[in-house]
Amino acid sequence: MAGVRTVVSTEWRKVADHGSGDRGRDLYWQGRVDQADEAGALIDASGRILRTTPACDALLVTGGDGVARWTLLPCEQARVDTVLARATARIAPEAAALRYHAAPDRAPLILIARPVPWAMRLLHATPGAAVVTLIDPAERPAPASQLWREAFDLTPSEVALAALLMAGHSLESAAAARDCRQTTLRVHLRHIFAKTGVSRQADLVSLLARIGRG
Repeated sequence: MAGVRTVVSTEWRKVADHGSGDRGRDLYWQGRVDQADEAGALIDASGRILRTTPACDALLVTGGDGVARWTLLPCEQARVDTVLARATARIAPEAAALRYHAAPDRAPLILIARPVPWAMRLLHATPGAAVVTLIDPAERPAPASQLWREAFDLTPSEVALAALLMAGHSLESAAAARDCRQTTLRVHLRHIFAKTGVSRQADLVSLLARIGRG
């Protein structure tokens, strides 16, 4: 599958592919997509990679011929092809996902393929059939500390605790990392819950992750 290093994003795909009629605005959105943290790619009905984000380029493996591929392992290629075929099917395409190895010396990646709606494909004559997202489970998003503080009026101590929870710490390990008592962190956590409107750590981490990187 040959890769053309361009851009794609679920939110900005329409503008990036077809333009809005305003060159300045198109270039602005194109620049936003170029800087996107999401590892995304647009593929056609045959599974050929049409566009990629820089984050996706970093995860794609490259063969000896320099061509970007989803995997270098023949045993994994069939599994990847099956997932892509489900998302690009002409009749009843559906989202699909798998966890697979891209290279012998690399940790597994998660591949998610979502079909481009037929209405969009027909209306805009786009060759893109599906959007593929690659997730590296070992990578953790950098905390958007300033945005959290501004959005929820968190104190510096609350932001510090939120960042540790986002990094996978428990209250016990967070207390050790900050050299303070768990009881103190529980008070901070209660205040964070009240300010963010959630009541569980899992929901808090999910909410903060949606705000994105700093």
